[in-house]
Amino acid sequence: MSEVAYQEKVLEVEPFGIEPIPKEERHGRPGQMFTLWFAISLNVVTWFTGFLGVEFGLSLGYAILAIVIGNVTGAAFLALASAIGPELGQPLIPASRKTFGKNGVVGLSFLNFVNNIGWLAVNLVLSVMALQKILPLSYHYALFLIMAITLLIAVFGYNFIHSLAHWMSIVMGVLFVIMTVITVKNLPVILGSSAQHAGSFSLGMFILAIAIAFSYQISYCPIGSDYSRYLPQNIPKKKVWLSSYLGSLTVCIWLEILGALTASLGMQAGPMEFFSKLMGPFTVPAIITVILSIFPVNATAIYSGGLALLAMGVPMKRWVSALLTGVLGALLVSFGHGELANTYKNFLLLLSYWIAPWLAVVLCDFFSRTRLPGAEKSSISGWAGIVSFICGVAISIPFMSSALYVGPLAKNYLGGADISYFLSMLVSAAVYRVLLRFEAETGPAVSSVSSCCAVGGIGDNGAGLNEHKA
Repeated sequence: MSEVAYQEKVLEVEPFGIEPIPKEERHGRPGQMFTLWFAISLNVVTWFTGFLGVEFGLSLGYAILAIVIGNVTGAAFLALASAIGPELGQPLIPASRKTFGKNGVVGLSFLNFVNNIGWLAVNLVLSVMALQKILPLSYHYALFLIMAITLLIAVFGYNFIHSLAHWMSIVMGVLFVIMTVITVKNLPVILGSSAQHAGSFSLGMFILAIAIAFSYQISYCPIGSDYSRYLPQNIPKKKVWLSSYLGSLTVCIWLEILGALTASLGMQAGPMEFFSKLMGPFTVPAIITVILSIFPVNATAIYSGGLALLAMGVPMKRWVSALLTGVLGALLVSFGHGELANTYKNFLLLLSYWIAPWLAVVLCDFFSRTRLPGAEKSSISGWAGIVSFICGVAISIPFMSSALYVGPLAKNYLGGADISYFLSMLVSAAVYRVLLRFEAETGPAVSSVSSCCAVGGIGDNGAGLNEHKA
């Protein structure tokens, strides 16, 4: 039993890190997953993501179709990552030590940490730009003000983040509805602009637009169980899945389609300047909405980045890891006034290619061990997970299509289409399934060769993780 009963206390610093959450501390309802993922994605970054299909040269109709397809499929995987949280009681990556081995978890946690701290930096630039639009603040003072509030949220932790998400989903939802109405008022202009490109279609760009919407959803999968691990273990997975799915799907389709409509008007200035022009008299409330919308997503980036540090084996309390993550993120954008934000964003998008094959292995392991004869008792220690992950990454490289790298097959044969996410998931899952069956059939002979790497894992008690408490 824990020394301090945390349970549903909001104004108390969360006392747990990456160790399994005790039964007596489990609390919450599946509906919380709706407001959490709704609030996280209810931001102007999601809106701007919807711009891309139109910017690739697609007509408005095809851009919207790509948004729908990418989000419908991607949100399903995010919801799966969230749905298994109550059973694991831990963050996904440290809970997968049996699947990837101790060293594999450290490496994956490092990638997760870089993702979180990087997106924190990118979003900070956007929020600082917005704050400077309405207040006469210097860049660094605006950065300090936003970071101070965000760090406070992340330090309090799990319950505070969920409470914030609940209220923010209501407040920001109303404000974004108003912004939607203003944008739709320009619909005749939008449709007239879109009509000039009504016949524009490229299969390669269409697939690329689907891949971007898909990857935006699955980019949250490594932190999917961070915010569901306190739920009671006996809560039906279907309820958690459905709440997470609807929360993320509805807001992303809504705002990305809004972004596509907005992009059809043409953007000849920076994001905040264009935003001000679009909103007109509602500019100040709209920019306040932008600032508010960044807090939930940045708080989760700091919180989950701190958990990733703990999973890397860094010996510190959870709230200290959150502080360290926030400070490092702020330092990334404190020099150069955010001028490198676009380059760094492209780097992060390239780095995120690891998520698809990792997720395929994790989900395959979770849902196969109880169905594959002999697999549940196997002591696979990471070699199969790592091999499957590497195979998925390797097969995807020629098919990648990003601002920093375009694979030869994507460039020469697919018209710039990016199918790497889908291909890497299929290959990693297939390879892992074969290796898991092989290990289950061969029994302890293979397992004993590499069992020295095994510490905890998906479906076990995560032994060895209890040292990282707040």
